Amino acid sequence: MKIEILIITILSSIIFGFIALIISFIMQRRYELVYVKSYFYHQILIFLFGFYGLLGTISTHYFLLDVEVKGALMKHLFSFFPFIGVPFMILAWYMFIKISFELVEKNLSLRFTIWFFVILIIVFLTFGFLVPFIDFFAVKEMEINIRVFLFFILIELITLIIAFINYFISSNNLIDKQKVRFIKIFATENLVLYMLSVVFLIFGERSINYIAGYTILYFSKDIFPLFLLNRYLKRNYTHPVNDVTEGAKESFVERFGISKRETEIIEEIIKGRTNKEISGHLFISLQTVKDHIHNIFLKTEVKNRVQLTNLIRQYEIK
Repeated sequence: MKIEILIITILSSIIFGFIALIISFIMQRRYELVYVKSYFYHQILIFLFGFYGLLGTISTHYFLLDVEVKGALMKHLFSFFPFIGVPFMILAWYMFIKISFELVEKNLSLRFTIWFFVILIIVFLTFGFLVPFIDFFAVKEMEINIRVFLFFILIELITLIIAFINYFISSNNLIDKQKVRFIKIFATENLVLYMLSVVFLIFGERSINYIAGYTILYFSKDIFPLFLLNRYLKRNYTHPVNDVTEGAKESFVERFGISKRETEIIEEIIKGRTNKEISGHLFISLQTVKDHIHNIFLKTEVKNRVQLTNLIRQYEIK
């Protein structure tokens, strides 16, 4: 790898990584939503793995070749560096799955969490132990690096399948159809970026430039989903509001025949609480909350919480 390519790769990756971190940090401060906060933690973990696992690997490749380190030592170093970032990557995959559950308003069970970490830790420990003894590592140095990362990509695919089941199937149970549409676009965008990553790695055996491209893509790929998420929330997120008066709420309730329980839920929506938070605050099931919100939307002919809040405000002047 030429020093120019190495410098461009490292600088571009760090810049894109920090951009994604800054965007996710601002969003988690602006929107009081659990999945936005989880996305911020996901970005931190993604950056840490990229820094240790990816940038560490390509930097080592350049400097070891420069001092002409060859043979078994080179191969072992190449297979070792990606594993430095494994704890961060496992946590990042878990956070991605957690985000998918939170977006579709499902609970992630403790049993699933325990099995997820136990299985992945065993898999990576086993793979790391076998790396020096596997015959397919008796190849060129860069091929070793690529095949290690292809193993990572394969494990990532399994975690993505779990998340995509939520995004493409479980999301259909949501009341807010605009949110359903956003979730599916969000998932499709992540799927396309994942496929691009695989392509870069497959062609990586031909040229180090593809590895550089994969590294830059890794650090930058979450910027686009973050912009998409921010755009959706700007249009649909209900900030806690204080300008809806009691008179407006009373007129609204009378006009649309809102029940006592539905009125309580509307109060919670105005405060910016999620369905899960409403469920806990009113001591009713999550499904009951969804059913009441569905009925409220039908009665008022609105499509989301923002439209509902704006409609209530209109009754202040009527």
